[in-house]
Amino acid sequence: MIVGRRALAVACLAIAAAACSKPAGDAGAFRPLDVGAAVPLYAARTLPGDTVRIGGAGSPTVVNVWATWCTSCREEMAALDSLEREFSARGVNVVGVSVDEGDIEKVRRFAESNHLGFTVAHDPAGDIQRSYQVVGVPTTFVVGKDGTLLWRHTGNIDGIMPEVRAAVEKALTR
Repeated sequence: MIVGRRALAVACLAIAAAACSKPAGDAGAFRPLDVGAAVPLYAARTLPGDTVRIGGAGSPTVVNVWATWCTSCREEMAALDSLEREFSARGVNVVGVSVDEGDIEKVRRFAESNHLGFTVAHDPAGDIQRSYQVVGVPTTFVVGKDGTLLWRHTGNIDGIMPEVRAAVEKALTR
């Protein structure tokens, strides 16, 4: 009889939860950014203390959301540096946005010890995770000159660099 009561209680809770949940088409529901959509305007403080802005019309941009505690993130830093070296002269910005909580010094030490040549910003509040619907780090986005999302990938980009380079080339021509 106890099993029957538990099952009944679970069923009642499930019905109540379903009745209180938002409909699937609700504007507040999680929706990853679609390729072809305009990326949200975003700004963050860089390690030198200035501001980097992403979205809207501007330079093509590779945006990588990462954290110092993330092994895959640390492993792909050389790949991001190679994109900076390869494409910066052609006007492409490479921006790594750390979502580490706390003080910027941990991020600064990491960037300095790894000799990162691309722009590093710190977003301890995780604003980019909410506005860009990031479900895990690392996540990389390629944003075109017109502010549209051309490509995205969650996970280490080290093994898919030809795909990343093709997306950056596309960003240069659009």
